[in-house]
Amino acid sequence: METNFMFFPFKGKGAARIHLRDLARRSQEIEQRMRQLTKEFKEAFRAPRVTHLALHYHGGYFLLRWRASTYFGEGQKYFELCDSDKGRSLLQSLPESTRHVLLQYERLRLDLNLASSLCHHELRRVREYGVKLEALSTHEIES
Repeated sequence: METNFMFFPFKGKGAARIHLRDLARRSQEIEQRMRQLTKEFKEAFRAPRVTHLALHYHGGYFLLRWRASTYFGEGQKYFELCDSDKGRSLLQSLPESTRHVLLQYERLRLDLNLASSLCHHELRRVREYGVKLEALSTHEIES
């Protein structure tokens, strides 16, 4: 019995290992681009800044988050720029030209976070697949 999935990205353990290497490389490239974006942001917005991009390692992968340069009060210093009262209030307080540039960074942040999350998820799934193939091959040998 052969399984033939039209959208399956690879076939077998060897191809899965190659795919894992490619995913690990992609993950490093995403992290590097995130670090570059935080540096670019700091160069574009000199101190004192009302906010900045922070690289955050969470759940095995990197995310870019907005961080308040001044403490908002209770809770975490991280916030969503367009999807929180704090972020919307900050955007409204800025000149249009500054707001426009900040929103461009927000778009890049969202794109990179999605790429990082998807890459991490796929890495985990392909690793699990490899482990399960190993277990399967052990049982096939015993049979």
